Amino acid sequence: MADGRPLIDVIVAVYNVETYLKRCVDSLLAQDFSDFVITLVDDGSTDGSGAVCDAYAAAAPDRVRVIHQQNTGQATARNRAVAGSDAAFIAFVDADDYVSAHYLAALYDAAERAGAGMAVARICAETVRADGSVSQRLYPVPEPPVMDRDQALEAVCLEAAGGVSGFLCGKLTRRENMLAHPFPQGRLFEDSFSVWRQVADCGRLACAPEAVYHFWIRADSTQHKPFEPRHLDLIDAVKDMMEVFRAEGEPPAVLAAGSYKVCRACYVTAFHAADLSLGPFRRTCADFIPLLREHWAAACSTGKLDRKTRLLCRLLMTSPTLFFALVRLARR
Repeated sequence: MADGRPLIDVIVAVYNVETYLKRCVDSLLAQDFSDFVITLVDDGSTDGSGAVCDAYAAAAPDRVRVIHQQNTGQATARNRAVAGSDAAFIAFVDADDYVSAHYLAALYDAAERAGAGMAVARICAETVRADGSVSQRLYPVPEPPVMDRDQALEAVCLEAAGGVSGFLCGKLTRRENMLAHPFPQGRLFEDSFSVWRQVADCGRLACAPEAVYHFWIRADSTQHKPFEPRHLDLIDAVKDMMEVFRAEGEPPAVLAAGSYKVCRACYVTAFHAADLSLGPFRRTCADFIPLLREHWAAACSTGKLDRKTRLLCRLLMTSPTLFFALVRLARR
């Protein structure tokens, strides 16, 4: 650490994740990279997560820092940690995820080789099956290995189809970029409001091909909780993004990729809204189906929409009632 300042600060927002937290922090402490600290932000947890954080800080005070705060949400927790950090780079790891031992080294080496303001790693998404076994899905290797600004924006809008996730995990970003584009307080899906802005401002984006970030898909994650009106924040996020893209005159490839992201957001939100009864579902979808129609042709032009998404989006646009029935039937 030069002048006592760490090169990388790994920020972990913590809220009622006692079951997973030790696995997460242990994976960070096992890094084969040395110049980093871990900041654990206990966002008013009501389980034993806060005590777990304190135990790690007591055992490794030079490596682990803890912030305790009243529950104000993940966005506020992340913003507070970034503002209080003195590191050159920031990485975020979700408290229920874990990373391979080469995670930080892979990201930093990629950023340094390319002179990039951000580096991304390949994601391994893991889902627990009903029988307790774990299925894994690897994101594609991000290509090309070094992206310019427009290529990076296109890739992050295409998300898994482009190998670069639209959320924070698996990324290393210069702290000044994070400070310039904070997360919106009180909004769900805060990544969708901010990550594309951080990508647009990173200059170059470097890609590490190793699958070193393990994204744990939980049954009680935000996207799996019962639908409520604030889940429409995802629609607001992509609308905001496209307004900026158009105002800034982004190139056609970026605009098309943005349309892809809009359509995926509409599809995901409609699928989630099928938690409701038919009447509220139809009224909810009526607010964003025109947005889906507006961006449909451009999204299809990317060639990245999979067959299932294409079929169900067409159904949603032509017969929301039948879409609702099929989703409910598939869940049985």
